[in-house]
Amino acid sequence: MELVLKNVRQSYGQKVIIDGLNLTFKPGIYGFMGPNGAGKSTTIRMVCTVEEPVSGGIYYNGTDIYGMGEEYRAKLGYVPQKAGYYPDFNAYNFLKYIAGLKGVEDADSVIEKCLKLVGLWEERGKKLKKYSGGMKQRVNIAQALLNDPEILILDEPTAGLDPNERMNLKNLLADLAENKIIIFATHIVSDVEDLAEQVIVLNQGTVLLNEETMAALARIQDKVWQCDLKDMGEVNRIKKEYKVSRVQRHNGMTSIRVISDVKPHEDAFAVDGSLEELYIQLIEKKRT
Repeated sequence: MELVLKNVRQSYGQKVIIDGLNLTFKPGIYGFMGPNGAGKSTTIRMVCTVEEPVSGGIYYNGTDIYGMGEEYRAKLGYVPQKAGYYPDFNAYNFLKYIAGLKGVEDADSVIEKCLKLVGLWEERGKKLKKYSGGMKQRVNIAQALLNDPEILILDEPTAGLDPNERMNLKNLLADLAENKIIIFATHIVSDVEDLAEQVIVLNQGTVLLNEETMAALARIQDKVWQCDLKDMGEVNRIKKEYKVSRVQRHNGMTSIRVISDVKPHEDAFAVDGSLEELYIQLIEKKRT
């Protein structure tokens, strides 16, 4: 199972949105990140065949996805950030409706399987308007799984969820990843660090990073420093001269984390960097 984007280019009028994108996806979880306007949504639309690139191609197991048509779309599951619901439907009836639109065979048993998978079988009779945000998101994932997709695409899947709901959702995605290509676009970098096997950072239509998560984290080691200072003058100097990722006050001291190739202060000491700090560094370098 392989999804390949080869020299993909997309533009709207004279504005280039995606410029020579090359990506390969195999079963596993991919974190897809980038600032607003980076081209993430455009890439997702092309992978979902909502729009075609102006040049290049997208291939599933070596076959052009646009030539495959409905055969390819039957392999897709999509979880939008904001899904539409009929609030007076219960979860079972809502999935029954979606299963009809998708032409799912043996819908009742498939719906039962999907609701059990997302932990909502016992809540199937409750109206959607009474569901929490996390429960609605699980229904959203269940509808995407009705056709047992080989490619599952999620747009900001943990946005608006409380910590417990986020943890449950990440555990579910990890369970699904064994035999599916899972691509999730997000601004929550910690979710990528926790969950993704591969991290992709896109900015201005080009790939800044495409590596296994652990290899990506190695890039930021020895480039993150911490200083614990009393002198606010020194704190303000460091904030002005360096890229600061975090500032905390405790017991009259200011603890400040700095992203820098060089030691920012004589009392600074190296600390383990995070994926978020690597992301900040990549985006800042692209801007300069």
